[in-house]
Amino acid sequence: MKRLPAVLLAALLPFSCARPALQHADWAPDVRRALNDFIAAERGGGDRYVVFDFDNTCSIFDVSEQLMIYQLETMGFGLDPEGFSRMAMAGMEGRPEALLSQIRGLIASYADLYARFGPFSYAGVPPETAERMLSDPAWKDFAVRMMGMYEGLQAYMSSAESYTWTLGWFSGMTGEEVYDLSRRSHARYGSVETASRSWTGADTTFSWIDGIQVTDNIRELWKALDDNGFDVWVCSASEVAPVMAAIDVFGLHETCTGVIGMTMARDSLGRYLPYYDYTDGCAFFAAPDGGWVRDTVPTRARPYAEGKVEAIRNCLVPLYHGKGPLAGFMDATGDFNFCTEFASMRLAVCFNRASRKVTEGAGLIAEVAVYEKEALGYTYRKACRRGDILYVLQGRDENGLRTLRPSPATVRFGTDTERLFCNDENVAEYEYFRQNKLTVKEILEKFSLRTAAGDPANPLGFAYGFLDTYAGYRSRE
Repeated sequence: MKRLPAVLLAALLPFSCARPALQHADWAPDVRRALNDFIAAERGGGDRYVVFDFDNTCSIFDVSEQLMIYQLETMGFGLDPEGFSRMAMAGMEGRPEALLSQIRGLIASYADLYARFGPFSYAGVPPETAERMLSDPAWKDFAVRMMGMYEGLQAYMSSAESYTWTLGWFSGMTGEEVYDLSRRSHARYGSVETASRSWTGADTTFSWIDGIQVTDNIRELWKALDDNGFDVWVCSASEVAPVMAAIDVFGLHETCTGVIGMTMARDSLGRYLPYYDYTDGCAFFAAPDGGWVRDTVPTRARPYAEGKVEAIRNCLVPLYHGKGPLAGFMDATGDFNFCTEFASMRLAVCFNRASRKVTEGAGLIAEVAVYEKEALGYTYRKACRRGDILYVLQGRDENGLRTLRPSPATVRFGTDTERLFCNDENVAEYEYFRQNKLTVKEILEKFSLRTAAGDPANPLGFAYGFLDTYAGYRSRE
């Protein structure tokens, strides 16, 4: 951990916080105030750390989903046709024939493309080959079906399992090669304006949004936290190498302590295998020389939803002598558990995508953030006195080169109007909280649980919730 000696840190802190730590104008005012209050109140001493999600939290848009596009458009794969077949079939034992038939079609398409445009490697095909390949209908059909499989698998397995299948695309590469592939993708798409694109295959079209960004706000925040004695950790549902590459490309390495992420198994030569590593997968520390050093404590978890709590408890709580994180930073359902369950947590910042429904974790947290501000009148100090985590909501502008904005509301891509919540159901749920003067604990423990519209215990008349079970608000050390 990159921390100054306690005596020296204590001597420097009065000077480092002579003015508010965060100055950037693009923060929502209550978010900047909450972060400055948090830093001033909790700085100094030892065993202080905070945990960030990365995709759509530190970054605007998802660096790993953008990497999937880049990997397809360069055919940056480390597999021959036989290796691709083993990867594509990994975890498919006992699945329905309809799915297996689709997988076999992908295998045949990859073999055809490999014969005509290969061999493929993590470096991608040469530019002259890429020009021919990208205009070929067979490649377009393959790319569309590969991206469609990412979403289509969720009809047969959990979101975490389907995402793990896409991490198998790195099979045959070393960690260094995945890191290099990721750096090229991040550098390319971090400098383009947000744009909608699509590929049309034989049967369907796949559309997506190009562009990723880490704003100056995040660099300012990480530096302020680091300067004031907090260790900055990332706990991501992306594979560790693309996240480490993003931290380096976007200028965050010097203020990062380490990264926990998805960990795929590796062979004796360090090459990725197409299945998850629960036994030896570990976090990585950001080394002062700009490199990364693998930890020795296994995460033993897939860091998504409850798995993020497990990973933090397995890796970080022992490292910090039994203490949990003091602050969390989130955007999605997969972050809900770690941003609500730790008794140690004082503050959670939700980056508002304005697309999260009442059936999603960030939709509920967005409502709670507004409720704490408008109905409870919470500031950082008042929330702490009441024994609650302070939730605050940070808006963003998804257009152009993408920025945060001084508001809790977001301007979504392709629009010029701001939006606070996703839809009218979020508003109705929020109004129910206000009318019934619920506590934060009551809200989180009732409305996080998946509840059908016709459930006798449902007071709203529409389905809400996203968890089948919940350990409870502030239920863990």
